Amino acid sequence: MKKLLIYIVVLPFLLTLHGCDLNDDDGVDYYFEALEVVSADFPESFEFGKIYRIDVTMLRPSTCHYFEGFDFSRTGDTNTERTIYPISSVVERTNCEELPEETITSFFDFEVLFTDTYVFKLYSGTDTSGEDQFIVYEVPVVNPQTN
Repeated sequence: MKKLLIYIVVLPFLLTLHGCDLNDDDGVDYYFEALEVVSADFPESFEFGKIYRIDVTMLRPSTCHYFEGFDFSRTGDTNTERTIYPISSVVERTNCEELPEETITSFFDFEVLFTDTYVFKLYSGTDTSGEDQFIVYEVPVVNPQTN
């Protein structure tokens, strides 16, 4: 009886391990890269507590670049400064076509949680020294009762 129990429990487990392919490589290699921002559509001012849709236009360098989303980080000494990098996945293929003038537009929703002026620094490429460059937008927060 013990041998039967061992076969019923252990054998399926061993078969499961044998059937697993730990090499999940499907042959597609890719990496992540920041896209350069061309422009963004911010309002002239924010109202505290509201949510805004911010459209961002970026360069798409090649047919192998696929927009994935935005990387946000708080920077500076305040709660209202944000550095934003649009992120793309880049598929490593030999038949990628360069797209020197193609742009894509995506958006993010932004909720106004503080009453100070917001500063948005959107990645726009690197200079000749390799330093990141940014387009900076400053958006004041107004109180709707004072308008």
